[in-house]
This record gives sequence, structure tokens and C-alpha cells, in this order.
Amino acid sequence: MLRSFYAVASTPSLINRQRKQLICTTACRLANAATDKWSFPGEICTMTKIVCTLGPSTDTPEAVNSLVANGMDVARLNFSHAGADYSYPEACMALVRSAGGRHAVLAAGSKMPMPNNLRAVLVDTKGPEIRTGPLQGNVDVQTFAVGSVVEVTIEDVSNDDAPASPEGPHRLNIDYQSIAKTLHVGSQILLDDGLIALEVTHVENNSVTCVAMNAGPIKKNKGVNLPDAELDLPALTDKDKRDLKWSCKVGADFVAASFIRTAGNVRSVKAYLDRCISEMPTPEGSPALLRPLVISKIESKEGVDNFDEVLLESDGIMVARGDLGVEIPFRKVFAAQKMMVEKCNMAGKPVIVATQMLDSMQRNPRPTRAEVTDVGTAVLDGADAVMLSGETAAGIYPIESLQAMRMIAKEADEIFDGARSLNRVNVNESLIDVSNIQEDQCLHAVAKSSVKSARDLDAKLIIVITSTGKVARFVASHRPTVPVLAFCTDVQVARRLQLNRGVMPVMLQSDLDPLCKGTRMATLRAEAMRTAVELGFVRAGDRVITVDRTVGQPNDMHHHSFNMKMSTLKAS
Repeated sequence: MLRSFYAVASTPSLINRQRKQLICTTACRLANAATDKWSFPGEICTMTKIVCTLGPSTDTPEAVNSLVANGMDVARLNFSHAGADYSYPEACMALVRSAGGRHAVLAAGSKMPMPNNLRAVLVDTKGPEIRTGPLQGNVDVQTFAVGSVVEVTIEDVSNDDAPASPEGPHRLNIDYQSIAKTLHVGSQILLDDGLIALEVTHVENNSVTCVAMNAGPIKKNKGVNLPDAELDLPALTDKDKRDLKWSCKVGADFVAASFIRTAGNVRSVKAYLDRCISEMPTPEGSPALLRPLVISKIESKEGVDNFDEVLLESDGIMVARGDLGVEIPFRKVFAAQKMMVEKCNMAGKPVIVATQMLDSMQRNPRPTRAEVTDVGTAVLDGADAVMLSGETAAGIYPIESLQAMRMIAKEADEIFDGARSLNRVNVNESLIDVSNIQEDQCLHAVAKSSVKSARDLDAKLIIVITSTGKVARFVASHRPTVPVLAFCTDVQVARRLQLNRGVMPVMLQSDLDPLCKGTRMATLRAEAMRTAVELGFVRAGDRVITVDRTVGQPNDMHHHSFNMKMSTLKAS
């Protein structure tokens, strides 16, 4: 078992019991997974994507293979507890890349090199944050009483005498230098995920005086939230920069940027990633390295208030409900979630709903009814992906959690009202390149027509042939109700489609370049059809719609054309 950088808040005896239970059930789960056949992909594939966090419960080859077999689309590596040693995340990433997926079937009979799977990897950064420092008297725990006076300061208090009683006097160090500039009388300070609330009564140069609104213990290095405050924090810390550079080096597909508050934060992350990519050599004969796509995590009131500008700059959004539920009143979280999901749908950009979706399954083999409703509602609202955190990272039932998530998502997918989304989506300006606006407007029209035609003709599949992923993203933006099989020529492009609802990337088994003028698209369409049949997505008598981009020939009067074809498969 690999040594984990995750901090698991359990006793050693409990961890051992959890480990034994996980090991005993893994063989049974893998045996069940081995019986799943790709001839009926709907049993495993869901239109809604599933993100699974890797950790102590899932850091073995058997566990990762089982996650892949049971429907994981994206593996999340959480860097909140990671240090400077990257051996553990590198090992986890290697497990994901080597796990057997549907491409293992294709690779067996292919003359071309094929990856084992196209599961994507998402690196979740720690981000800028505020934490408590050493306590008075360097004690491990300091207890506040209701109504006690607490001075919150940037000064070191470890040499002070520890308070004789919970009534104080208390002094608490935090690592936020601008506290006196940020807060005012009446502001709140929330400690340790909101377990203790302080209200500011006086502001000085380097500190604020508060009164404790409720009693409780506090330790050093606990999180500090300042609701409703505009924070003076950088977009990237030094640790974030090291982690982002590592992400580019190993070929991560997505980066989840934590505590994004403004569009400028997103631009800073993208600029740093671009700089990292530019400094890395491209192996001879390989495609150019692509920058990881930036998924902005919305975790504060400032991020919610500036959501429109953040969305415009981002490649996707994560609704991070954990910190968000502390930064804004908990009663407003569901409304903020619905707003962000709807705006992402309108912009044609993927959105992940995360945090505590099946939280009870860290301890129990079945989800609560409220959790089932939470996941189902997120899918029906339009989430492209739903995420498992502690459930798969450190829970007792990681595989069962994924299976439950998949079953709920599949049920919701079947009643998803795609027509509502199709009717309200016009030209997705966020996806359109202003330097190539005429071409992208044509692509938008063809993509929308393909989704509507699939619904009207009861087609079983939309096949897309794409070199950059743009065609597949435009089709996905119109919320299709049938799978979109996206045939790609670049592994990087394929993996970056894993967060788009309904899109299932597949490597094109041909050495023909779709962008080359000499390539006959009819040949590639035929190869794509054959692969779709081989994987079990369609069979004789099924209707299939294909969408692709053809480069004009020398004698043509156009540079390129977008094509949509409707076909009924015949028996071989």
C-alpha cells in the first residue's frame, strides 16, 4: 500500500478494521466488474460524468481498476494535504494511466498504439487560505467560552501564558496580514469550518477584538473564514506554483484552481500554466503539449458575486459546496448552486457539483434518501459531472459509493429534459473564437441540428470526428440525450473531453489526419462506425448521426465545411 498524503481523522484500530474490510471486499467487487461487458455500455457509462478522489481507500491497482470498471471518468488528486514529495501523486497517476478500460479491448486488435484507457486526471490545488497559528503557551487546544473576548492578531502569541480558563483572556494568531484592513465592526470570523463564530467589536492596526458567539475548542493550523469580506490574497501561493508545474510535467488534464474570486485570478492561473508548458520540451514525433484546462472552484461570496466574469475566463466550474457553505449563509448554497449550473449550461462549459454528495457512505454501505435526492437533482439541474471526495478517498465503501453514484446518475439521465436546454441555448459566445467567428457560428448551427435530429429521429448515437475537441464540445453544449462518441487523434484532446456531459472519447484507429486535405472523411466515418459497433454502442437497424469538419480540396470554392449525416446501420 502506498503511503498517503491524506490526513485521515481516525484511530489506528479503526483504520486497520477499515483496511481489512476494504481488502476483503475488493476481490468480490473486481469479480463483479469483470462480468461487465462493453456490449451493453449503458450499464456502466452514464451521460453525467463522475469524478472520484483517490486516497488511502483507492490507491492500489485493484482498487483503481475497479473504479475504472465501475464508471469513474475523472480521477481527482487532492493537493490540500500534499507536501513537496510528489512520489504518492505520481504513483496514483500511474495507476490511473495503466488501468484497463474500454481501450484495452480496442488495443488487442489494433495495429496502432492505443492507451489502456482515456480516464482524465484532475489536480486539485490547495489555493490561498487563512489558518490559525501556534496557540498561547504553545498548547495543543484552547477552549473559548460563550461571550469570551478574543483578540485575533497577526502577532506571535506562542510566548504568552495560556489562559487559565475558557473565559480568557484569549489571543489568537492567524496568518492573514490584512486582517485589520479587511474587517470592520460587526464582521464575522469563522474558525474550523464554522464550528466557532467570532464577532468583531473593535479594530486596531494589527488585530481585531472579538466576542465568541459560541463555545468550543480550537487548535493550531485550523481554517479561518471571513464571510462577506473581500480578501487580499494572491491567486497562487508558492506551493500552488510548484504543484501546477508538476501537473504540466506529468500531463494532468485538468487543474481545479481553489478559492477563485475574480477573473484576474483565473487569468493568473492560466498564464502560469502557459509559461510552464512553454518551458517544457515536446518529445520528437509527439503532438504539442497542451495546457491543463482550468476548472475554477467557487468557494466564497466574492466568487459568487463575480461569477459571470469568472465563468468567461474559465474552462469549467466546480461548485465547491464545503467552503462555500461557510463563506455564505448555508440557506443560500442551493440557490447559488442552481445559478452556477444554469449559467454554465448557457455558456456551454462543464460544471462539477462537489462536496458531501454521498458523505454518509464513508461509513455506511447505502446512501441516505436525502443524498440520493441531492445527486439526482444536481443531474436534472444540468450538472455535467458529480464528484465523490472522502467517499472514495478514505471511506470504508469506495466502490459501493461509485456504484451508487452511477445508478442515481443513470436514473436521472433517463428523465433529463434535453429539449428544455436545446430550446434555451443560442450561440454559445463563450465557446466561439472571435478571430474565427464565422466558422464557429456554422459549427454551432450544425451541432445544434445534430442534437435536435438525434432526438427527433430517435437516433442511438452521435459520432463526432474531432482533432481539437471543439466539435465535440459544441455538440455537448446543446445537452444531447444520447451518447456522443468523440473520435480523437490526440490522447490529450480525448482526455480533456471527459468532463463534458454525454461525450465519450475514443481514439481513432487510423493514421489518417482529419485536418489533411488528402484525407477522405468517408474512410474515417466508416472506421468510426465500425468501432462504435465493436464497442457495443450501436447495432444493425440503429440510426446514427455523424458530425465532422472536412477540409476543402484544391478545386473547391471553400476552405472547409461542417457535415452532418444520418445513417441507419445495416447488418454485416
